[in-house]
Amino acid sequence: MDAKLEVKAPLNPTEDEEKVVKSILSIFKVKVNVMQGEAIGCSENISSLEKLKRMIRQKRIRFTARAIMKSGIKGNIVEFYLHKQAAYAGKVSFSNVEGESPLGPIKVIIKTDDPDKLIEWLTE
Repeated sequence: MDAKLEVKAPLNPTEDEEKVVKSILSIFKVKVNVMQGEAIGCSENISSLEKLKRMIRQKRIRFTARAIMKSGIKGNIVEFYLHKQAAYAGKVSFSNVEGESPLGPIKVIIKTDDPDKLIEWLTE
């Protein structure tokens, strides 16, 4: 299964750049670059989603994760948001675009030929 992953987190002036990068790396196996007030991680390898898959299973939030991800399908893209502070603590917590994560959420964009199959794999 092919999947292109892009993960973005805003870097606010009050935040430590290393902590924002750590919040991404605690959930995704990606290379992170910081530019123009944003930390961005990219990968074209589905294995970069293994940590997220394992965390969803361990936390027993498969049904919630599946529902949130399915609601974020737009064509061949799956888009959802994660709480940045929870991610920094090594936990998966889904978030809305604004409001729940005071320093801004982590935006996750996954491009794939079969979004439903990808979601089933992540939440099996």
